[in-house]
Amino acid sequence: MKLATKIQANAYILIGGSSRRFGSPKWAAELNQVRLIDHIWNECERFQTCHVIGKTLTEKIDYPFIKDEIHEIQSPLNGLYTALMNTNKDWNFIISCDLPLITKDIIQRIWNNGNKTADAIVPLVDLQKHPLCAFYNRKIVLQIKEEILNNKLKVMDILKLIQTDYVDIKKNKNQFFNMNTKRDLEKISLH
Repeated sequence: MKLATKIQANAYILIGGSSRRFGSPKWAAELNQVRLIDHIWNECERFQTCHVIGKTLTEKIDYPFIKDEIHEIQSPLNGLYTALMNTNKDWNFIISCDLPLITKDIIQRIWNNGNKTADAIVPLVDLQKHPLCAFYNRKIVLQIKEEILNNKLKVMDILKLIQTDYVDIKKNKNQFFNMNTKRDLEKISLH
């Protein structure tokens, strides 16, 4: 079997959400006795580097950590902005910690099938966009900063302003399952 080569990008795992519906930090939840943060970290092993981005560093995370650039803003757009402000690569993979079924092969497929002349490469699953499991070019950092300064904090909105390439994922839609509640976690634990 041919070994996969490194993806020419950095990876950033976002853990800055408030987890109100979940009731505790989602990154610390366990599926099959593996913390979600550890699962996502392992699935990002093909990247040049990987960092965790959040509001505050906890001693329970041993991975390289970057604090959100703008502490007052509660939005994944802040995590994306922080990643692009701190990267040394043109391309950067942004992933939320609440995708417990994502795999490195799906990540590789998004990268391999994406148009590298675009500003962003975003998977499309059953016509649903997944901007928090996507690649972004750092050249859009000033556009993101402008959106934040104008209090426009939706990642979906930035996709309309930049050249976004959507990669249609026809199979494996379950791997994009977004875990928002403890009940969601129980559902996938049963399978």
